[in-house]
Amino acid sequence: MSPKIKILSLALGLMIAVVGCDNADLNPSGKNVSVSTLDLAQLSGQLASGSSFAFKGSSTSSTYVPGGRSMEGHESGNHHDRHHGILDGVNLLAPTNELLAIVEAESAGDIRGMRIGKLAGAAVTHYNADGDTISFPIFNEAPHDGCSFSGFEAPGLDRLLNQIVRTEIDFGDGLTITRDTVSITRKGKIVIERTLTDTTKTEVVTFENYSVNDNKIEGTKTRVSKLNLLTGYGESNTVVTDGKITFSDGSVATWTSEKQRVTQIDISLADEDEFHRTGTITTTVNSAVTPEGGAVIYAHKTNEPLVRNMECARARRKGPVSGELETVYRDTTVLVTYGDGTCQNRTVTITVNGVQVTPEVE
Repeated sequence: MSPKIKILSLALGLMIAVVGCDNADLNPSGKNVSVSTLDLAQLSGQLASGSSFAFKGSSTSSTYVPGGRSMEGHESGNHHDRHHGILDGVNLLAPTNELLAIVEAESAGDIRGMRIGKLAGAAVTHYNADGDTISFPIFNEAPHDGCSFSGFEAPGLDRLLNQIVRTEIDFGDGLTITRDTVSITRKGKIVIERTLTDTTKTEVVTFENYSVNDNKIEGTKTRVSKLNLLTGYGESNTVVTDGKITFSDGSVATWTSEKQRVTQIDISLADEDEFHRTGTITTTVNSAVTPEGGAVIYAHKTNEPLVRNMECARARRKGPVSGELETVYRDTTVLVTYGDGTCQNRTVTITVNGVQVTPEVE
């Protein structure tokens, strides 16, 4: 098993006992949908930090089987509004149909989004400035899932991206992927246009009649990345404009999202072709999906920046080692404090609707 951030299952039981429920209230269709608190915390933590990790007791756990879910983390019963389980092997969850749409919107244009598209059967094509196609490897786990250019964390992939001016992720009239009783159908196209100079890389992500399970996603995601090869300092800023999600029941919500990712890599120790394990990545985010005149459907924001220490991979400690992320889904608010910044620290504090537990990281 690959190394994961693991929270003791005892803590999950304590959380449920203390909080008294494990629900995220209602989806747009008005049906009651139970969403694991750990699923929600894991989903938002991955989207915010841009890294892959898993909490033990979530739907990605290979040892914990809550509520009749299979070992792969999917529901054993059939419910079209629920999508418990792993999206394409990156420990990224889509517990409900509306969260599925939000995950797709937030991931579009990232390495993670390209991976999801490829494994879901889309035609993923990369073009250089001459219009020729370029082969671009998409690994099961890239070190920089939640972005594209890595800020010298993965220079080999960055060099390839430097050659690509356009990427098309095309699902055509519809492609369906099914696991257990869970089916996800994607239609349309995601397009990434890149403008590159020596110091600045600009990516513009757009959606062409794109939908997932009949949830239509619109808007423009613009990311501007800069990198100083002398100091190892990199910065990327991503902003969504005119973002909108039209859910399958016809309800419409505004989607806003801002993200800053700062890398500080020790380039003196860097191998030009390897993923670097020395340095830090600091992320701040503020994203929300809000219907007109209504309460927020989903939001996550960093109260304190999320910091990932790449050296912690050697200590089997993935994901952020410090920072605080606040997530709201309907009536549930989950606050996660990730640690004290050290690889050895194994404490993660989770507060659910004001009730706090402090599980240990395994």
